[in-house]
Amino acid sequence: MPALRNMGNGKSLGAGRNLQGIKQKRKEVSVRNGNGHQDLSAVATLEGRLEVFPEEILPVVHRETAAPHSDRLAEIVKLLLVELGVDVANQHFRETPERVARFYREFAGGFCVRPETILKTFRSEARELVVVSGIDFFSLCPHHLLVYGGRIHFGYIPNGQIVGVSKIPRLVHALAARPIIQEELVSSIADAFMSVVKPSGCIVKAIGKHDCVAVRGVHCPAVSMTTVTKRGIFEQERLHVEEFDRAITEGQRCVR
Repeated sequence: MPALRNMGNGKSLGAGRNLQGIKQKRKEVSVRNGNGHQDLSAVATLEGRLEVFPEEILPVVHRETAAPHSDRLAEIVKLLLVELGVDVANQHFRETPERVARFYREFAGGFCVRPETILKTFRSEARELVVVSGIDFFSLCPHHLLVYGGRIHFGYIPNGQIVGVSKIPRLVHALAARPIIQEELVSSIADAFMSVVKPSGCIVKAIGKHDCVAVRGVHCPAVSMTTVTKRGIFEQERLHVEEFDRAITEGQRCVR
């Protein structure tokens, strides 16, 4: 089987993976959210991201043998342009169907994320609040398939295990790279972290701006949306939430 490749830079992601086995794993992988169990169906393939965590994702679409399927998506985009009255023969639109098809495959392809491979843990006696703030993210609105993005702040209180600081942004990027509403994104991040690391509690705060609000409908580009989800001790003790908020404020003042 041809090697799987990063759509951003063409580098190999490894050859010989059994596609049927990958599909089976897609069925097995799930992370609990507020509504039960939800399959996590996409992982970041934006340029460079696959190099960051190649073992945490199971690419099942963009491969050298997937041209017919890719062509179908490009044809659908071409039909959309024609319906909009676009002259697809114009030089600026000739490659647009392929570009748009590639964008959606890169941004929200059929991928599964395995949080346990992202969140490598270390034993630790630490029991104090850990905050990782200012994590830039982008996701895709499932209602309009428009981009939204912003920053995520994450905090947790260890209970015998900690993770490397880079693992939290990686988890955020992996879970954000799919069509998902912001409310469910923060929940999926919290639930994934709780299920693997098993801390005393965690809290996730996302502040995002949505193109579906900025460029259509009410046309309010200045509007932002904040979502917060809490697990464990953060649900029980307000003092930890206040400490988290203070840490975010202090982190925003930190300039290297």
